[in-house]
Amino acid sequence: MRLRTPLLLGLLTGCATTASTQKETPAAGATVAPASSVTAPVASSSAEDLKALAARELPPLTLQQVSAPDGSFTAKVEAAAEPTFQEQDGVFVLSVPLGTRSPMTCFVYTEPLDAGGALYRLVQLAGQHTALQLVRTTDVRLIADSPAVYAEAQYLVDTPQGKAAGLAKMMVHTHDQVPLVCTHDELGYSETFGRITRGLAGSIKSAAEPPRPARYTSFDVLRVQGHPVGFERRAMHEASGSSRLTEVETSLFFPRSPRELTVQDTVSTELADKDGRLVARDYARATNGELDIQMSLEQVQGREYRYEGKHSGKEVSGTFTAPEELLSEPGAARVVREQLLPGKKKELTIQIYSPSANPAGSIAQVLRKEDGEREVSAETGPLKVRLTVDALGLAQKVVVPLGNSGELVQERVSVSGTP
Repeated sequence: MRLRTPLLLGLLTGCATTASTQKETPAAGATVAPASSVTAPVASSSAEDLKALAARELPPLTLQQVSAPDGSFTAKVEAAAEPTFQEQDGVFVLSVPLGTRSPMTCFVYTEPLDAGGALYRLVQLAGQHTALQLVRTTDVRLIADSPAVYAEAQYLVDTPQGKAAGLAKMMVHTHDQVPLVCTHDELGYSETFGRITRGLAGSIKSAAEPPRPARYTSFDVLRVQGHPVGFERRAMHEASGSSRLTEVETSLFFPRSPRELTVQDTVSTELADKDGRLVARDYARATNGELDIQMSLEQVQGREYRYEGKHSGKEVSGTFTAPEELLSEPGAARVVREQLLPGKKKELTIQIYSPSANPAGSIAQVLRKEDGEREVSAETGPLKVRLTVDALGLAQKVVVPLGNSGELVQERVSVSGTP
């Protein structure tokens, strides 16, 4: 297994232009990162002028049908005139006129996208051309059963008239078949951008055969002090016999400073037997778009396991014997459901495999029943988190302490099927 690595950076770098080029060349509508487009010179505009520009929105525009030049997908999008396609390095670039100074630009990929890595590259490219003032995620949601992340970058640029303020709005939609990145570089129109991209992403229809549906899916949003900072998407599939395959995709977007984001993308796949014991696991994590962990684990027999991969730039491999057989996520939910919730036990210890914490061995996790019908705590080393679980023992809400920064709250917002 590998983390999904798009050609985003090279494509965007090739599309970056200056403001003068944007005005002269229609093809420059494909520009993603803000360059030198003058939206409101700070030196000659009052705070009231800037506030008015930032508050601009558009009423609903005419709905336009769009079709990929190769017939791979169709969609609908609001536009003030007919949208146009270009193809660059095998990626379709959709330019959507809004009747404003700048068009909305969307890149449509054929390979899967990692939300964090894509967003990080967008912000990095924006910073190459401007003086970023504030970068923040604004929304995390599910569109057409796929995660969508929204962010904004407020910036300043030097112009002949003085400093100019701008706003780059961004959306990354990690659709399994038609991944999408959209941007709009102009002060204001934030609600408009959100409305139009939600409609576009939700209307996409791929000509390819749809993937096999999972028997169970869930989608969680992560927040700090109410602000969205990530998501976790989970899918459980039937495997051979009574085995279960659980896929978990997680992306985090933490503010390192007002002008910077630190992002992490994690993809994990677990194979468990009918009792929830871990048979195999693949795990990959990228930080700021760079792969830093890629591990595979396989049960040899009983409590013996073989591991191999890369961790922090080093090749690692070997075997270990765990104190008890390792449990998968469904296995941990089973013991919570059967032992803790009915009150048979107040506390129990399970063995899990967490490559980020220890790639070469198992880790003990202590589960305790807390006050409240479905309140549980999980203690792994020095970290203790609080969970609210459903009737099946799966987490509906997780609260992670962040010291002086408050709490990270992960909460389920969508669920379908049966585990």
